[in-house]
Amino acid sequence: MNRETSIYLDALRFAAAAVVFLTHVSGRRLTGGLFWQVGPYGSEAVTLFFVLSGFVIGYTTRRNRPAETYIVARTARIYSVALPALLLTFALDSIGRALNPALYTESWGYVWDGRVSQFLRGALFLNQIWYADISPGSDLPYWSLGYEVWYYVIFGVAAFSRSRWRWPLLLGLLAFVGPCIAGMFPLWALGFLAYRVSSRAALSPRTAATMCFGAVAAWLAYETQAWMGGTRMMGVAPAFLGHPELAQSYLVATLFTIHLIGFHALAPAFGAVLTPFARPVRWIAGATFSLYLFHVPISQFIASLMPWSSHSAAARIAVLIGTPLLVLALAEVTERRKESWRRLVLMLLRYPSSFWSRALPR
Repeated sequence: MNRETSIYLDALRFAAAAVVFLTHVSGRRLTGGLFWQVGPYGSEAVTLFFVLSGFVIGYTTRRNRPAETYIVARTARIYSVALPALLLTFALDSIGRALNPALYTESWGYVWDGRVSQFLRGALFLNQIWYADISPGSDLPYWSLGYEVWYYVIFGVAAFSRSRWRWPLLLGLLAFVGPCIAGMFPLWALGFLAYRVSSRAALSPRTAATMCFGAVAAWLAYETQAWMGGTRMMGVAPAFLGHPELAQSYLVATLFTIHLIGFHALAPAFGAVLTPFARPVRWIAGATFSLYLFHVPISQFIASLMPWSSHSAAARIAVLIGTPLLVLALAEVTERRKESWRRLVLMLLRYPSSFWSRALPR
């Protein structure tokens, strides 16, 4: 992956996380409905995350070929934020609900009962298997990890298992996770496809520009007609796949894939624009995963402490500024410490074999 594409992807990742953040805090209970216009784009931002994840896995797996390296890298990446997010969510929810129970209701998806089960299923990423839709406390965005982690597993089996076991294992995994997760796997796979095509195909500047800017133009045309009273592609996909917006997700993922392939071929031309911002973009992108997973529990907790109405300027400032600041602080001890988590995961994986090698006689 060239430097310009890497910077661009980092910027896109953080922008998508910011859209999800604004989607969740735009409700009346937190900011009085401020930024309600962002609401329709939350699911599209998550679609971008899936495609970007597949693209990045295609790149990192090419460099880190051994299966152990892949397992350690993915486990450290996920648990460095997921486990702290679960612990923080249940701590903040308990305090916030005691202070202001009116903010923690089922009307927006919060469920108080069954917290132990929510935590365990979230920690094992079993919260979205088949038609389960279990959010750990107030952390509504956590649902996507119940998809993405299984995509890591499916890809790992496809990339590293023996050929005679590959298809039985893959089919078994797809049957285990169910139609909801399986139905969105092609979105993730499109990202992997985008990387493979980008790293191998030599596109002419005209073709690359057509793909890069044409895909953006097509997406803007779709959003414009939807904004001006048209309809979004909701309810088109079969109901058993569990996602009314699935057809729209496929459209957005396809256009984004085309855009990525075109941009990668044109990337050196954007060097003068992107390179000066490399350091700040990489720094802020280092908190993307934290912003995605921490923002709802933190914003809910901040709202539970506020004496002001959610429509007031003070409340909006507290949520819209206070939440990102706390996220950045938490990222310093979670997401930005991936190397420490990697060493921990590696130690846990290797400890059993080293223990038995010491314990058993030679």
